[in-house]
Amino acid sequence: MSTQPPAARGDAYLIVDDHALIREGIVRVFSDTRPNARLFEACNLQQAVQTLQGEHGPSIDTVLLDLHLPDSRGLETLQRIKAVAPNVVVGVVSGTDDDHLAMQCLQQGAAAFVPKHGELDQFVQGISAMASGGIYFPRELLWQVTGRLSVLDQPAAASPASVRLTQRQSEVLRLLLKGFSNQVISNELGISSETVKLHVSALLRAHKVRSRVHLILACANPSPHAA
Repeated sequence: MSTQPPAARGDAYLIVDDHALIREGIVRVFSDTRPNARLFEACNLQQAVQTLQGEHGPSIDTVLLDLHLPDSRGLETLQRIKAVAPNVVVGVVSGTDDDHLAMQCLQQGAAAFVPKHGELDQFVQGISAMASGGIYFPRELLWQVTGRLSVLDQPAAASPASVRLTQRQSEVLRLLLKGFSNQVISNELGISSETVKLHVSALLRAHKVRSRVHLILACANPSPHAA
């Protein structure tokens, strides 16, 4: 557990995993991508809840969560974290690449799903996206769950082919599909973060979805513009 002094909500992350090597690997990714980030660690759900409810809790805005812990298993782990800290961004770091589980995590409010197993580059890419404030789901999983989007409790998404976008909106969408944060998109396109927010809001309305995650799902298909 970290002994850093409490701080206002900001660039702070809680890593929850019972495997020390996984936590160490995530810390290394952060050291390369966000060296100034404040990192907290927990090896079980009890420690995670204590951290979120303790003096450091207000500073933590992102949780990287293993669903299978010694004292909690499966979706219940994610549900408990969201119940304790409903405003934090939660990225699931999973021991499986089950697309059904990924879909359930989406429905429970996860903003990322990063399988531990598989290609190392994929794991690093997923953690890096989360560290940068972006959204990440492996493209293969996105393709598999796209067909289930109608299962979500939301209006039916508009077909990407039927949505007309401006050139700038298309550029924002291309980067958003890569999981980039608003700030990264702003830097890439040379526009302000506020302008990016306006374009993202327009994209959500155009595709008739409620969140960036659902927008990614609605547009994720094996086409040249998909990331």
